[in-house]
Amino acid sequence: MGTTIVIDEMDRKILDVLQVEGRITNLELAERIGLSSAPCMRRVRTLEETGVINSYVALVDPARIGLGFDVIVEVRLKQQNRESFARFEKKVTGLPEVVECCMIAGDWDYSLRVVSSDLASYQSFILDRLMHPDTDIASYRTTIILRKVKSTTKIDSSLF
Repeated sequence: MGTTIVIDEMDRKILDVLQVEGRITNLELAERIGLSSAPCMRRVRTLEETGVINSYVALVDPARIGLGFDVIVEVRLKQQNRESFARFEKKVTGLPEVVECCMIAGDWDYSLRVVSSDLASYQSFILDRLMHPDTDIASYRTTIILRKVKSTTKIDSSLF
């Protein structure tokens, strides 16, 4: 974890807008938050340089491109040591179906979010790619996401 950056009210306003409208021009952003263009640009650059803003992306709806089968896979490794963790993490970073991987505390070691086109494709992913004979995985559990009640990438400025 990095150093915590102090965020003032103007930075909060900038972040609130950019998290929803990443393609807004600096001029539009400055007008929206009530700041002139040059200071607004300086603040945005500082937020980028300090890593508060670490990228700008286009968010793709998986269902719209045929990847509507969305699951959470919890994984327990055979051994909980640095070598097993490193091998597993290297493996999952190379699997395009895995869109999120988190090491977690509790009964399971990792939580993965996996997208695929359907149940058959997911089964193939599990059997042919994730659970190879040389795997470090002892067991896994699948939870099928039926409906997303809330899914956001925005961190509300009231939290910081």
